[in-house]
Amino acid sequence: MTKETANRSEFLRFVVSPDHVVCFDVSQKLPGRGVWMKPDRRILEKAIQKKLFSKAFKETVQIPSDLCDETERLLRQKCLDLMGLVRKSGRLVFGFESVKKALSVEKPLLLLEAFDAAENGRNKLLRPKDDFVICSCFSREELGQISGQDTQVHVAVFSGKISEELKKTILKLTAFINSKKNEKG
Repeated sequence: MTKETANRSEFLRFVVSPDHVVCFDVSQKLPGRGVWMKPDRRILEKAIQKKLFSKAFKETVQIPSDLCDETERLLRQKCLDLMGLVRKSGRLVFGFESVKKALSVEKPLLLLEAFDAAENGRNKLLRPKDDFVICSCFSREELGQISGQDTQVHVAVFSGKISEELKKTILKLTAFINSKKNEKG
């Protein structure tokens, strides 16, 4: 809706259901014509406010009042589901000591740190030369769910096919969340 171009895997896709309701297509596989947009909550809110979905779909559509929140929820759930798959593939490492040890052997695809952890705990693993992606969009409890523990602060994700999909989805979620924070801050 902003007329920007990029790889579709970097965008969010919305479709219209048979009963003319706009839906976020988290899998990007639902049938029908899709509308693609940057993972930016402000852009989505503006599209809703200006009724741009009706224009883009060339029909009158209904927009759920919680479309923005539902988009974030579905992105977050897809990330957690993918983390479960990456864990089963053995490419996910949990806990400070395990992650620290793994970082000395292999460069991770990304490092996840709980957003609600103590600042000094979150930054313990970082060194000035580190150049991997670090994301803080999950709580200690959410990361703990994946590890089978009550809470978890550090999670390293190492390369693999599913890991790449996880990284793309986490980057979308991070952009979506950060656009909301940037507007408030």
